[in-house]
Amino acid sequence: MPHALIEFSDPAAIGVSEKDILDAVFNVMRDSGLFDIESIKARTHPASMSRCGADDYSFIHAELRIMPGRTRAQKHDLSQAVLRALEALPEQAKSTTVEVLEIDRDHYAKRVL
Repeated sequence: MPHALIEFSDPAAIGVSEKDILDAVFNVMRDSGLFDIESIKARTHPASMSRCGADDYSFIHAELRIMPGRTRAQKHDLSQAVLRALEALPEQAKSTTVEVLEIDRDHYAKRVL
């Protein structure tokens, strides 16, 4: 834990590589001091098809799923740091959003081999 699920429209439309998007989010999570590096899982999910508003604009949305125990301020700072990292990429999606969600421990199952 945590899981970063990063969804985005066509990277060519954004002008940024999938790896750069993934690294931007992962590096903030690593550097935040909130998580053990070995527990961070980040995945990209390119949206092969999407429709955003009347203009059908490009987007990046990072959903950070974390275990409870962080303060509201820590979650706020994390979302803002990820947003800043995505905004610092050389090109921009028209819409960039970040969401921090707490996982309900009672409804979370995990198996590691």
